[in-house]
Amino acid sequence: MGIAHKWNDFMWQKIKPYRSSIILLSALMLGGLIGILFPVFALKLKPLGQIFLNLLFMIIVPLVAISVTSSIAHMTDLKKLGAILATIFLVSIIMAIIPTLGIIGLASIYDPAQGVTLDLHQGVSTGSGDMDFVNLLTTNDFVGLLSKSNILALIIMSVISGIAIGQSGKEGEKVSAMLDSLNTVIMKIVSILMLVAPVGLGAYFASTMASQDTELLSTFARAIGLFLIAAALYYTLGSTLYAWLGGGINGVKQFWRNAIEPSATALGTSSSLASLPVNIRAANKMGIKEEIADICLPLLVNLNKGGAAMTTALKIVFIYSILGLDFTADVFALTVLISVLSAFVIGGVPGGAFLGEIFIVTTLGLPIEVIPILVIIGAVTDAPATVINVIHDLNATQIIERINGKRYAKSKVLDTKANT
Repeated sequence: MGIAHKWNDFMWQKIKPYRSSIILLSALMLGGLIGILFPVFALKLKPLGQIFLNLLFMIIVPLVAISVTSSIAHMTDLKKLGAILATIFLVSIIMAIIPTLGIIGLASIYDPAQGVTLDLHQGVSTGSGDMDFVNLLTTNDFVGLLSKSNILALIIMSVISGIAIGQSGKEGEKVSAMLDSLNTVIMKIVSILMLVAPVGLGAYFASTMASQDTELLSTFARAIGLFLIAAALYYTLGSTLYAWLGGGINGVKQFWRNAIEPSATALGTSSSLASLPVNIRAANKMGIKEEIADICLPLLVNLNKGGAAMTTALKIVFIYSILGLDFTADVFALTVLISVLSAFVIGGVPGGAFLGEIFIVTTLGLPIEVIPILVIIGAVTDAPATVINVIHDLNATQIIERINGKRYAKSKVLDTKANT
C-alpha cells in the first residue's frame, strides 16, 4: 500500500504542471465529439461558449494595458546598464524572428491543412488586398485604444507608457506600485474566468464542429507533427549555432554538457520561470560570468520566447490555410510582427490566458470561431515550446556575454574605483 501511495504521489507530481492543459484539451475533445455525434444539440451550446468568450474580450483591454505597462516599467529600472539591456532586447527580437521564419517556411512547403477547409457559413475577406498598417499600429484618438480591435496599437502605447514610467524617478515608482496592485486584481479576475474555460471553450468548439467534416480533426495532428519536427530541428541545430556564436567550439561543448538538465526541467514543468534556477546553475557551470547571468536570465525569461513565436506563427499559417485565405506578403509581414510581439511582450504577461489567441483574432480580423482551434494547438505545443524558450535563454546569455562581457567588466571596475 505504501509503495502504491508513493507511486500515485510521484505520478501526480509529474502530471500536475499539465493539469490545466489536460482538463482543457479533454473538454475540447469532448466538445468536438458532441459536435460530430449530436450536431443539433451542439449548436444550442453556442451561446454558452459565446458568453465565456465575451467575458474574455471584456477584460482584454485592461489586461494588456496594465500588464504590459507594468512589466516594461520594471524592466526600465535597469536603464543604467544601457548597452547590456539594449543587447538583451536586440538578441531576443532576433531569436524570435528566426524560428518564426522557419516555421512559416516549413508550413508553406508542407501545408498541414492539406486542402481541408473550415466552413463557417460566412464570408471571410481578411488577408485579401492591402492591409492598412497605419490603423493597425495607431488610432486617431485615445478612445480607440479601449477597443479590442486595436490591440496592437494598445500594446505599442503600453510599451511607451511603461518606458516613461520607468524613467520618471520617484513619481514613476508611485505609478508603478499602483499598476502592480491593479495587475494583481486583473490577474485574479482572469483566474476566476478561467475556472469556466473548459465549459465555455468546449461548448463553443462543439458548435463549431457541428457542421464540419470529421477530416478537420486530422489537420490538428499534421500541424502539431510539423511543429514537433521544427522544434526538434531548432532545438538541436539552432542551439548549436547560437552556442557557436556565443563561444565558438568551446561554447558549443560547454552548452551541450549542461543543456540536458534545464531541458528536462522545462519539459517537466512547462514553465520558464520554474526552470530559471536550473538555468542559472547551468550558466555558472558553463563558465558564464555570474554577474552577466544574474542580469540576463531573469529578463530573458520574459523576453526571449522563440518557442512561443514558433507556435504563434504556426497558428496563423494553419488558420489561414483551413479558412482558404491567401497568405499574402502583407499577412506574412503581420505574422512576423505578431509572433515577435507574442514572444517579446505577451509572453511576459503573467497569467495572460488566451491573450495570444485573442491577439491573433482581433489583429487579423479572423472569426472568433477559430479561437478553440488556436487553443488546441497552443496547449499541445506548450511543453516543447517551453523547452526552446528555456534552453535558448542560455544561448542568448552566451551571445550577450560575448558582445558585452568586456565592456561590462570594464564598467564594473570603474564603478568599484569610484566607490573607493
